[in-house]
Amino acid sequence: MGFIVWVTTTDKTAHAIKMRLHITEGCFVQIYANLEKQLLSYALVFERTRIYGRDSEGGHWYRHPYDAAETHDLSPEGALPVELPQFLGEVQQILEDTAIL
Repeated sequence: MGFIVWVTTTDKTAHAIKMRLHITEGCFVQIYANLEKQLLSYALVFERTRIYGRDSEGGHWYRHPYDAAETHDLSPEGALPVELPQFLGEVQQILEDTAIL
């Protein structure tokens, strides 16, 4: 994705990793994966606040919608598995719609 400017690893253990895909100084996608706990989390963070996200716990997915990122969307669409390229496409759409990009 062309909007990712730089990547940092913020934490890494034998079973887990947390990375940030930086878009601007105050905007990034955070990825967290913990194989031991079967957790995978993607979050779009803007000005220190998650504004959108997708999480999987034990293989069960849910979404944190853009308009209510503190909630869990367990609808059929929100519960669909998501791979990183698809999530980044969703992020790009949000960034364009909100003029962050």
